[in-house]
Amino acid sequence: MLQVVGPKDSGKTSFCEEAVEGLRVSGYRVGYVKSVGEHHLDLRDRDTGRVPADVRVGMAKKETVLLLDLDIDSVLGLLALLGFDYVLIEGFKSRELGVRVGFGGYTEGPTVPAEELDTPPADVVERYAVKYTADINCGKCSPGSCSDFRRAVARGKEDPDGCAVPEDVTVLVDGKPLGLNPFVGDLVKSVVEALVGNLKGGDGNEVIVSIRR
Repeated sequence: MLQVVGPKDSGKTSFCEEAVEGLRVSGYRVGYVKSVGEHHLDLRDRDTGRVPADVRVGMAKKETVLLLDLDIDSVLGLLALLGFDYVLIEGFKSRELGVRVGFGGYTEGPTVPAEELDTPPADVVERYAVKYTADINCGKCSPGSCSDFRRAVARGKEDPDGCAVPEDVTVLVDGKPLGLNPFVGDLVKSVVEALVGNLKGGDGNEVIVSIRR
């Protein structure tokens, strides 16, 4: 994922739009998450939002909107389950979610100032996007912590693919991703694959298991 931060009307959305278009042309599946700065979305004032269900879904002919009470960590966990190649996150500057592209003079944390970038936005995403690790701090990378790793990537001192946290295994607990170190990730994957692979119809490429306690 790549986080895009900065003040209002500083070019964040235009950057995300161009980046997503370029990545999709290259065949990638891309997600986009934006902080709208409001407590509720407009659909809550329409019929879709009036019914007090736990999940509300508004469906048009070509688009579907889900109204869920989820925080950003839970949203990113769900996107991980859906298998996107990249996710762009616009806003949420109070949270360090990944390497950041900073607009309007924003330079805090693991930030690459937009003014210093001289390549198309899609190339910027491929260069600086890192895994969402839930700050597990597994210690397998040379910087030693997730935060230090992101800062090293932003400064060009670390390859974004140097993160050792598994990206092919996602475990959600109460909707939030559980940080897995490489050993635990491999263990979960091997156990689930062995169990499901022995079931009729269990030989697919993607497995999602939900357990309610």
